[in-house]
Amino acid sequence: MLLRLKAGDQLALEELMSRYKGPLALSMSRLIKSREDIEELLQELFLRVWKNRENLDPERYLGYLYKIAQNLVYDRLRKAAREKRLSVDYFAHIIEAYSHIEEGIFDKELLAVLQRGIQQLPEQRRRVFELCKIEGKSYEEVSQLLSISVATVNSHITNANASIKVYFKQHPELATMVLLVFLFANIAPDTLKTPLF
Repeated sequence: MLLRLKAGDQLALEELMSRYKGPLALSMSRLIKSREDIEELLQELFLRVWKNRENLDPERYLGYLYKIAQNLVYDRLRKAAREKRLSVDYFAHIIEAYSHIEEGIFDKELLAVLQRGIQQLPEQRRRVFELCKIEGKSYEEVSQLLSISVATVNSHITNANASIKVYFKQHPELATMVLLVFLFANIAPDTLKTPLF
């Protein structure tokens, strides 16, 4: 079979796929739970085998198959982790952007979107968030102003950030609009202050 595969016989590739697709999928499923993702990775795996068929070592091809499978799985997991980090950073930048509205960076429509996210907060939490993040007051100043502890201010800010992030995740159309504003305003997220999260 491998000699035929090395010679460019596509039926040999189909035999190889038929023989090893199941065990490779089972191995991948230990880390990848999506059947569609596993199918996609298997297609990539056998495409690589086909492209490198001339270099296949008949004595080591099985290890080669599992090594490709392992690398593809790790690449997919790294990509997923990176996308998750980017998503968290993205929402952090959305919140951070709110504190720059008085500088005239964003239009009224974006301001309304961000305000809706903040307005859904409980009254005290919203007040603390606005004082700290919009008006730029320190936690100590807000603590004295509202007669609450600094720890309570910190707790309100942490919970407000989490609530607003959830709000945007539940309303992806709003997040898309914010992204478009970033793009059309030529604003690089790295020009913003340190993320709030």
